[in-house]
Amino acid sequence: MKISQIKTTHSNKLVNDFINGETNIKKFFNRSPLVKEDIEKRVQFLKTQQYNRSELVDALLSFHKKYDAGEKAVQNVQKLLNEDTLVVIGGQQAGLLTGPLYSIHKIISIINLAKKYEEDYGLSVVPVFWIAGEDHDLDEINHVFIQLKNQIKKQTYFQRNSSAHSASKTILDQNELRKWLTKIFESYEETNYSNELLKLIEEIAIGSETFVDFFAKLSFRLFEKEGLVLIDADDEVVRQIESKMFGEMICKQDDVRHALKTTQTKLIEEGYQQSLHIAENSVHLFYHANEGRLLLEVDEENELFMTKNKQYRFTKDELLQIATEKPHFLSNNVVTRPVMQEFLFPTISFVGGPGEIAYWAELKEVFNVFEMEMPPVFLRHSFTIIERNILSAMSDFHVEIEDIFSPEFTQLKEKWLQNELKINYKEKIQAVRDQIKEIHVPLQEMVAETTPNLRDFAKENYRKIDEQLSFVEKKMEQTIEKQHSEQIQKWDRILNQLCPNNKPQERVWNVFYYLNKYGINFVHDLCRLELTWDSEQQIVLL
Repeated sequence: MKISQIKTTHSNKLVNDFINGETNIKKFFNRSPLVKEDIEKRVQFLKTQQYNRSELVDALLSFHKKYDAGEKAVQNVQKLLNEDTLVVIGGQQAGLLTGPLYSIHKIISIINLAKKYEEDYGLSVVPVFWIAGEDHDLDEINHVFIQLKNQIKKQTYFQRNSSAHSASKTILDQNELRKWLTKIFESYEETNYSNELLKLIEEIAIGSETFVDFFAKLSFRLFEKEGLVLIDADDEVVRQIESKMFGEMICKQDDVRHALKTTQTKLIEEGYQQSLHIAENSVHLFYHANEGRLLLEVDEENELFMTKNKQYRFTKDELLQIATEKPHFLSNNVVTRPVMQEFLFPTISFVGGPGEIAYWAELKEVFNVFEMEMPPVFLRHSFTIIERNILSAMSDFHVEIEDIFSPEFTQLKEKWLQNELKINYKEKIQAVRDQIKEIHVPLQEMVAETTPNLRDFAKENYRKIDEQLSFVEKKMEQTIEKQHSEQIQKWDRILNQLCPNNKPQERVWNVFYYLNKYGINFVHDLCRLELTWDSEQQIVLL
């Protein structure tokens, strides 16, 4: 396993300016996660803050014991009792088999940034991953993509009656899960690691009741050597600790809305796009009912708080009572979750993906509402994993690693084929199609004018001609593919592995493809690679 780096450009202007430290966007963030003076100031600020460390540690120890976390993770939880211990934190949904690769990339970024702070500044820093267990959008987490005969297939786990339940409360159907896992592993080639890996996953699945259970147990196992600490945002014990902050958020909801709106306006004035599109009367909290998680809004005229569907209504005192007595009925939305995270943990740095960077740019003043300081924000590492056979195939076609990140990358196959054929047959057929249309449309008009009863017959005649052209095109395509099948399959392997469905590799593929091929220590080996800290793409050659 070797690593190198390459400079890439993000499609989002805000993220690009964030990476390049442009003044226009820099002022929407608080401090740099990689500047010594900024980190020192952040540490000094955190010393002025109060955290309920003992109750948080008790909650985390209970969670880690439940999921048989490794000794190093438990030790890291206990370190949080020390007033000098800080955290690097980031989070994601509880995807099946850990979800797309970017979740793994984020965890690796959290672990390595925590290690960097310890080594460079002599700090005590714990890596923490925040599982968004309260999320109800199960369609985002109930599948992985697999490859069958050079075709990318979405393999979805079927879950009955799950619409009203969060990821931490949705009970997994063990029979369906077992069948789903079998299909996933049948799509992989059998290796020396396959049987052992499948056995491990099946054991973890049997002991998992919910999506969060499955995610947590797998993550603890994969990152056992790194001592990763996990927290479930939907943990009712944690909700009790959050009770005080829920009350404060309810009392200050008007200030939160104003701060968000003001910052969004400033961002737009600076030429950036607004990322968060939420109703202006949103309280930025959810109420959990039998129907699921419902966003709360405020009716200022009647001094009421109500769910978006108007089914549940509360006075301010009633909502404050819920925050005090039944905080598990409430949860944060995208605006208040970072504040709650800051309330719970002494955060030296937050690790986010490009989408999170974009919306965190709108939140600096929201932190200030609660007399908090936005933590330094670090853009997670992105990896592109290239296997030896793929690198060899790229060499055959003179494709460079830099080409992977070009907007034209997915067109290289067609360009190669055109070069092989010496003629763009699709373009020629389209030209014929255009000529026939130009000739046939006046014919149809003439028929309609002179013999109206044959109007439909003339249209059908044109449809059949066009159909025959499509037939010729398809037969040519099949013949060409047959003649160049070996090379085309090689191209498909390149594109499917590096740019599946015309998307970045990390947004489609799952880590278990690599674990099956290279062993359970694959993730640990990634954690040990020498990463750069300048937002370059990390190229991993296997």
